[in-house]
Amino acid sequence: MSRRSDMHGFTLIELMVTIAVLAVFISIAVPSFGRLIENNRVTAAANEFHALLNSARSDAVTRRTSIVVTQSGAVWSSDNRSMEIPSNVTVTPSVTSIAFHPNGTATESSTNFKNSDDSLSFTISTKTVGFVRKVQD
Repeated sequence: MSRRSDMHGFTLIELMVTIAVLAVFISIAVPSFGRLIENNRVTAAANEFHALLNSARSDAVTRRTSIVVTQSGAVWSSDNRSMEIPSNVTVTPSVTSIAFHPNGTATESSTNFKNSDDSLSFTISTKTVGFVRKVQD
């Protein structure tokens, strides 16, 4: 069967080859997305905890009263803010409560956030002078 010059499109073989190539690329990319999602959860949890501590310090200074951030299971909370740690994020705190005082000082602490294979790790630390610092390990 000859093809007319005004017909346009792809043959069935061209479409099948294209789909096969796409399937190979997708099979390579999908495992990487799983790791990317897990790493983003660890990063988001560390960022949220850092923000919780900074908020507690700010509230303590602004209100001129002590604010305590406490851990209860997978939940960390202060007077007006809380966060829950996702189940696939491993958190290792040095203390279960961190107090911020009206003069800006704090309980010294170190809290480590890791993903399941320990390939990504963050440490959130507070110093006695009140600094809250996040470091990627």
